[in-house]
Amino acid sequence: MELKEKLELLNEKSSVAEIQEYINDMKKARKFDGVTIEREMMLFLEELGELAKAIRKNTNGHLDIAKEYNDNVEEELADCFIYLLSIANMNNVDIFKAFKEKEIINCDRIWK
Repeated sequence: MELKEKLELLNEKSSVAEIQEYINDMKKARKFDGVTIEREMMLFLEELGELAKAIRKNTNGHLDIAKEYNDNVEEELADCFIYLLSIANMNNVDIFKAFKEKEIINCDRIWK
């Protein structure tokens, strides 16, 4: 099955595990599966910076008005999500399971 067909099978009711599997397939199809964890982390951090800049631009933060910026927060969030799931895959982490386990801990914490 082609990557685009796999993507079309995903919808708003898809599980995080299904999306993680798609990310794994996508990296193989695009020949990104040889990227090191260090490089993937660096790329993730770059995307986080782009997200921060997009949010800053959308909230009238101080920017160089002579320079063009990508201010699409939605796209930058998607890029960050893709890298986050990729890093989870590279570390054999079921991100949904990790999320649930961490939130159980957080629910028992006392927040101020």
